[in-house]
Amino acid sequence: MATERFESGDHGEAIQMLDRILIAHGDWNRVADARLMLGDVYYERGDYLTARSEYTRFIDRYAGHPRSAEASLGICKSLASLAPNPERDQGYTQEAISSCRNVVIDFAGNPASAEAANISNELRHTLAEKEFLTGEFYFRRNIWDAAIKYYEFVANLYPESDFAAAALVGVYRANLEIGYEDEAEEAIELLLQRYPDSDEASQ
Repeated sequence: MATERFESGDHGEAIQMLDRILIAHGDWNRVADARLMLGDVYYERGDYLTARSEYTRFIDRYAGHPRSAEASLGICKSLASLAPNPERDQGYTQEAISSCRNVVIDFAGNPASAEAANISNELRHTLAEKEFLTGEFYFRRNIWDAAIKYYEFVANLYPESDFAAAALVGVYRANLEIGYEDEAEEAIELLLQRYPDSDEASQ
């Protein structure tokens, strides 16, 4: 019945039914599945913090369970869903990346590992955008040293991101403003070496 309620979108009723099962039938042979479904219901309802808590309870109480990968991925996805847009504090983003990486390592070969890797990569892109926008913020205000610092963060920490080539251009431009022509040329050389086919390299 709880499954039917969940699949029909009646999340509130599904949660009540699952709570009753977990309280009254703790010795049921499928109680672990009920706990995992409770996390799934909260996740689908958009209550990501509670979903994470339920997935964590599953792992704490049923260590080594065959569905542990699903619960661990649930934590990864819940935290990723809490990650804000790039302009805001990225605490949840960092936590989500750490959680997802654990899934990648702990469940290598499991489909959950591949999904967690994709989520982690997307979140790294968010962090790269955050650092790049901060660099742009300082560049617009002529605070060149700070701009260079954040552009270099992007180029060095997130070289796979869509912002890496633009960050190297930022390093180039900021160094020219300061008068550091040698450092500016190094940035361009690095751009051409790493991203020869990028739009930035062709300009």
